This record gives sequence, structure tokens and C-alpha cells, in this order.
Amino acid sequence: MLVLEQYIRLCNGCQGLVIGQPHIITLAEVAQILFCTPRNATLTLNKMQKYGWLSWQPGRGRGNRSTLICVIRPDDLVLSIAKEWVQKGEIRPAEAVIAEYKADMPGLWEAYARWMSSHFGVHRAEETGTVDILRLSVDRPFANLDPIQVLLRSQTHLVKQLFDPLVRFDEGTKTVRPHLVYDWERDESGRLWTFTLRKGVLFHHGRKLVADDVCYSIQRLMRSPTPHQWLVSSVEAVEALGDSVVQFRLKEPNELFLQLVSKEYLSIVPRDYAEQMGASFAQMPVGTGAFRLLRNDDSMLVLEAFEPYFAGRPFLDRVEIWCVPQLEGAGMEDGTPWLKSAQDERKQGEESGSAWQEIARLESCFQYVSFNAAKEGPLRSDTFRQYLAGLIDPVQMRADLGGTREGMEGWLDMPLSSPAEEHAGVALSLYTYPDEDHAEDAEWIRDRCAQAGIRIEIVYATPEELARPEVMQKADLVVDSANVDEREEVSLLEFLQAGALSMSHHLATGTKERIAREVAGMLHAKTDRQRKRIAAKIMRELLEECTFVPLYQNRVNMLAHPRLAHVHLDAHGWIDFSRLIFRMET
Repeated sequence: MLVLEQYIRLCNGCQGLVIGQPHIITLAEVAQILFCTPRNATLTLNKMQKYGWLSWQPGRGRGNRSTLICVIRPDDLVLSIAKEWVQKGEIRPAEAVIAEYKADMPGLWEAYARWMSSHFGVHRAEETGTVDILRLSVDRPFANLDPIQVLLRSQTHLVKQLFDPLVRFDEGTKTVRPHLVYDWERDESGRLWTFTLRKGVLFHHGRKLVADDVCYSIQRLMRSPTPHQWLVSSVEAVEALGDSVVQFRLKEPNELFLQLVSKEYLSIVPRDYAEQMGASFAQMPVGTGAFRLLRNDDSMLVLEAFEPYFAGRPFLDRVEIWCVPQLEGAGMEDGTPWLKSAQDERKQGEESGSAWQEIARLESCFQYVSFNAAKEGPLRSDTFRQYLAGLIDPVQMRADLGGTREGMEGWLDMPLSSPAEEHAGVALSLYTYPDEDHAEDAEWIRDRCAQAGIRIEIVYATPEELARPEVMQKADLVVDSANVDEREEVSLLEFLQAGALSMSHHLATGTKERIAREVAGMLHAKTDRQRKRIAAKIMRELLEECTFVPLYQNRVNMLAHPRLAHVHLDAHGWIDFSRLIFRMET
């Protein structure tokens, strides 16, 4: 913004200028400060005066001195312009103007961050009526919300708000229940599954859901080389029997089929809209979920409650997720946040009132490092992998790095003994994301191995880059996070088979073939107890063969304002927007 730069140059170039006080100066001196002609200087001064930034009273006659009053400090002006951008819903230009000047204006970023934080939390606005808005911040935009393409848990969480699968897994009862369907039947062979769809379910663009949409959603995953194709590996065909009935034919019986169908990656999309939008569907998708997408760009994502949602309209009218890199904290206008980290509160020595709700949960997901036994090199050796696994002691890592890292629940958590052989001089590559926790873990592993003479080169990659098979296959080690929820056996399948995770690329051929046979046995097992026993056996074998080392799980501790109700953390540490209720003071 040229005129802003000129105002800052003018304020800084007028020696002895005091904001709000008259300053005597000639037009020629102004032109010299602004590096322009007197005519352009006059035009610029008039523009600034029109904006209300200064007062300019020209002297009479050539060379006579004029009176200049700059009425706003340059840092206040920069902040004001950034605020105007934000109020227009344009976060990126606001960030850009703050970033341009924060190095030369002490306190500018802090003032901007405080002002921005006041916008987050739950707000009640009066527009065409009372509108309840939940406003959050993230550090990167959501470029892809297509259910079959999402990679990150944050993306997956939004998919759950926008879309619906045929069935849902009830985390409380550990059973599958109908959702987009009334019911289902399975024939005696266990290979033919028939689902009867709910009538009157609407997509966000106004059309009713029909069986053809279900077939299209499943078939596009079957034919698309996405990381989630493993979900439909047992499906031979899917067919619409009229508008309300869908029939799946499996290659062989699969006792986990209903749980697989409940995964959010198998959410139903409208054929007409998806085909019309093409690649743009990923950024502006349409589903049947509790919220519909109004906006999704590099400034913000906006969800609006879907009034005719078949499972019941959510309480919140709108959810706004602003993309504000490096902004910490989310509060309301009086500075009291609606959701805050209990850990941060303890660090600051603050005591929250007893009315605040503490919501705590150990995430089911876990961080791990995998060893590429499929690649030619030292990791082909069982002995070397065991030695390396012994060096990477998860207990010591958690003690050294601290934070929210905690021991594993339901997974083997003990350092493995290291053989006496020396392996100094070995060089390995470690791939991971540049996020703070991944970077800390990678650097700790690098430093730990360096003590044993093993050189680790860290390579940072985006989630999209790291999901590419050729990148996974090139990496010696990968630090990543595995998605785990109450569907434990399905979570194991995802860990082993998802194309975006390293395990499917790092297992040696013999190990992969043996695991495939054991997985087939798990899918055929008739009882939950049998399946759990097989799953535990698979995990035990993988750990004994040092194919990966589980590092930790994260504990999420949140404090919720007493007027927020139904705050529930899921297995991935996220809050379901559709369940939140905001109780106003009476």
C-alpha cells in the first residue's frame, strides 16, 4: 500500500515532528522526503488528509512554510489498516501488512495478536436475528476437504462436520448403528450386504440423496489411487437397486466391513456436484452433514448450520476458522477464553474458578518412528534394527522433551536392549513434517544416534509430499503419527495398509506377506475376542521385529467456560462442533 509507506516515510523524515502537534514545513521539503515532485506531494497530502491521517494547511505563496499535523502514529495506522482487512474477512492481507512492518515497530505484532485473540471463542451476534458463532484460529488453510483425499486429522475432523457415512460407530457401546440408512442385511455367504437408505436426506446444494450417489462415492475410491483405497479392497462391486437400496458384493466375507463403512473417508458425496466441480470439489465440497461450507480460502473457512440436517440441526449457527499463523490463544472480547489449555494455565500459575470444566483425554493416536526394512541397506538387518530401536528409548525421549507426551496405553512401552555390536559410521535419512512436535522428535533421535556414531539427516516434507509412495520408499526412517480410535482393529488396518503412512512401504516382503495372512484371519474371525487376539499378535510381532518404535501419546487438557455445554474430546483430541451448546447468562 504505497500511501501507507509514504505516510510512514513522512513521519520518520520530519525531524522533530510530534504526533498531534503542528509541524512547520515547506511543500518542497515534503516532496524531498517522499522522493516525488511537489505536484505529486500535494496529491499525496490531500489523499492522506481525506483518510483522516493528517491535517495539511499550505502556506500562501511560493516557498512559504506550511503547517502539517500528523494525527496518528505510524504503528497505530498499520494496526488500524490490518484491522480493516480483518473486518472485511481478509486475513492474509492483514497478516502481510503486519509482517512487513513488525520488525521496525516494536510491540506491533503483540498488539495485533491481542486484538485478534479477542475475536476467538463463542460470540453472539445480532444480524438478521441472533447468531451464535464459534471462531477458532489455525496456522494453515484447508486446501483439501475431499473425504477420499484428506491426510491430516484437522482435515478429517472437518470432513465429519460436512459429510456423513452410511453408518456410524458408537464409541460408547462399541457398536455400529444406522446413520444414512435405516438398516442393512447380510446374506448367508457373508459376501452380499444390502443397505436401505433414509428417505428425504438432502445434500447442501438442495438435491436428495439417492443410491446412485452412494455407488459413485464408493466407486471413485475404488478407482482412485488415494491413501484410503485400502478401505474398499474387499469390495468387488456396488450396485443401486432403485433410489433407496444399495447392494455391496464383497470378494470374500469381512467381519469388519460395517466398521470400515463407518470411516469418514467413505462419506457420501453427490455425483452431479462432484463431477461438475472436478478438482475444485476438494476446496468447496458439498455433503449431507450438520454444517455446510460457505467459504474456504487462504484467509478463513466458514461453516454454516444446515437447517434441514436429517439428524437434527446443530445449536451453533456458524463456525469460522481463521488462518492466522503463529497466533496463540483464542479468547472473547473481555479477554476470558472459552476454551484454553489447562497446561498453559498451570505454567502461568493461574487458578481457574471452580465453575470451569476441565476436559482431559489421552489421545488414542500415537507418534512413532518406522524403520524401512524394505529398502536395500543397513535396516534390512534384524540386528541393526534392534540396535537402533534400543537407542531410541521412548521413556527417555518423553523425559527429555516433556510437554504433553505421555506413555502408551495398550501398546508395548519399554526400551529394547541394544546388542553390543558397534554400528558407527552408518548414515540414514529421517523424513518427517516440519511441525514443532515432529521436529523436536526428529532432532532428539538425530542427537541420540549421533552419540553412537550414527549420522541422521533430517528431511522435512509437507503431508502431501510425504504421502507419495516414492518418498516413503526412499526414507530410511519416518517419524509420523498413527490414527487410532475406538475401532481398534480397523485402526490397526489403517496403520498397516494406508498409503499415506510409512508402514505399508517399510515392511520387508516376507513380513508383509505374513501380516497379510494374519489380517485375512482377523477379517474372517467371528468374534470380537478372536479379532482382538489376532490384532495383539500382529502388533507384538511387529514390535519384536523392530519394524517401528511407538514413542508416545499426547494428553489433551482443556478448560471450558461454564457457559459451554457438551464439550467432548474425541479420540483425536478434537471437539465436535455439532454437539456444542452456548448458554447465555440470564
